[in-house]
Amino acid sequence: MFDKAISWGDLITLVLFVLGSGVLFYLIMALVNLNGILKNVNQLLKNNKESIDKTVGKLPEITENAAKITGMVKDNLTTIQHVFEDVGKISETVKKGAETIQKDIILKAKSVIDLFDAVKKLFEKKKEKAPKKKKGTVYRYKYKLGQDKPDEVEIITGEQQTSKPYQAYDTVEPGEGVDEDLSDYKAAEEV
Repeated sequence: MFDKAISWGDLITLVLFVLGSGVLFYLIMALVNLNGILKNVNQLLKNNKESIDKTVGKLPEITENAAKITGMVKDNLTTIQHVFEDVGKISETVKKGAETIQKDIILKAKSVIDLFDAVKKLFEKKKEKAPKKKKGTVYRYKYKLGQDKPDEVEIITGEQQTSKPYQAYDTVEPGEGVDEDLSDYKAAEEV
């Protein structure tokens, strides 16, 4: 059986037969799968026949509502465009008002505040330059009748003074000398 030589024509016929058989097999398998799918679709249509009929019955109403909605949107679109234009005008007005407030009111208020700061600094500089008053030392003398020298001398420095000395007492500012008559008494420390 294998003794005979195979011609090119026989070989091509054999290859085409094998390929045709494979294609035929795949075609049969596809038809079987398609048949199963068609059975499932047919069963689905039978189960949902009432729902599909209701939906198909309402399709004219749905398309009519869609047409109404489209018309309303078209009509309102021009109104919406006018609203956007009005919003743009309002935005410009608010922007101009804010610029006016910024340029006129805020700048003038800042100028007034700067003026107050300058006056405040001027007074602070004058206060720093002004000589500070130092409280002097107060001597309180207690005399007994007929004595030339005081019996007791009370010395009050500037830190201890709470009120003005009595008119009968003398006030000696720091830097002034002490009477020679009082040299026997304790000298006060100047503060």
